[in-house]
Amino acid sequence: MSNIRTGMIKCQQGQAARNTLGVGGQAYELLLSKLDERQEEGEVDPQRVYTRMPLMDPFVRVQVESDGSSRKEITLACRNLSRGGVGLLHSSFMYPNTPVTVFLNRTDGSSPGIRGKVVRVQHRGGVVHEIGIKFDKEINPRDYVTSDVTEIMPSFERVRAETLSGKVVIVSRNEETRKAIREFLQESELTLGFARNAEEAMIELDKQPDIVLIDIDLGSLSGPELLKKMRGKGYGRPAVLVGDPGDGVTRSLVKVCGADALLRTPLTADGLLCVLGEFLLSGWSIEHLDKARSRVDRPTLVSLCTELGKLGIVLDQQVQRDDRVALFGTCQKIAGVSLMVGMNGVASMAERLAQQAADGVEAIGELVEQVRLGCAAAGKAAA
Repeated sequence: MSNIRTGMIKCQQGQAARNTLGVGGQAYELLLSKLDERQEEGEVDPQRVYTRMPLMDPFVRVQVESDGSSRKEITLACRNLSRGGVGLLHSSFMYPNTPVTVFLNRTDGSSPGIRGKVVRVQHRGGVVHEIGIKFDKEINPRDYVTSDVTEIMPSFERVRAETLSGKVVIVSRNEETRKAIREFLQESELTLGFARNAEEAMIELDKQPDIVLIDIDLGSLSGPELLKKMRGKGYGRPAVLVGDPGDGVTRSLVKVCGADALLRTPLTADGLLCVLGEFLLSGWSIEHLDKARSRVDRPTLVSLCTELGKLGIVLDQQVQRDDRVALFGTCQKIAGVSLMVGMNGVASMAERLAQQAADGVEAIGELVEQVRLGCAAAGKAAA
């Protein structure tokens, strides 16, 4: 079952404590799981434009209109959500074209009504009927589905290259990646800019791109570190990290660096087009994106502080061995992780220490101690 299904939305005050199917808890999860299994066995509609995202909420209020004036309110269990509509589970049949208003819980706690109409009714066995509702106006699923950046699903299932326009900057030192992106986007109306490192990326940013794609692995400075610095310099437009996070530490860095999406490798044309369409074909505001970026879970921050504590110990051992090469690499890691958790002072000192280690400066003891103490403080806070 998808990770998006891991949490159950609790019944809010004033909501009915029961849906028409009378299912909740494990019974609800089991029903969703069985429906998902059946769907995987079936064929996917090749004409479908919007991705159906799993949304676990057993208590969705729906106002059903009849005769143009009377309204009846029922509570249905949710199955999935898309830009264009919602899939709900009901114990009875509903007539197609029936006007409805759906009240879905947003991530900000509000639940404004969304107007739409019934367009699909499918019997799923027993008394279970899946009701497909098409919204009168598109919504942004990210307002309703909470998921960290490593698990976000693009809301478009397919995007045609020729519908995309604007300026995209790609930051990657990998020639194969740059070549693939050029090929996948050759039929689009996009203007492409390329950068191989942080210095070139900052120059491209001055040209005000609409979106930036950044390789996770950029060598001495990782993609998450570069993006964090870009955010610190005021770049608020969409940014997508490209690659596989690999280890847990890198995954945590991806979550906290200010990325809006993760495009996993190997790259595919559909994957690239859909993630670009997510931001180039739909409305967004910097305020809206910033709010989503700020939702970082505590375990992620704790894991990074724990990593800093470990790096401080490694730093001390390398200093005792006078291993300047290894010390340089460790300082770079400390600088990157410190920046992510808001310890900018430690990050700055670690960068200075890395430079002094590379330059062969002898008197580094005081700076080493300051960096070590900063790492130790982070590790202690995480314990």
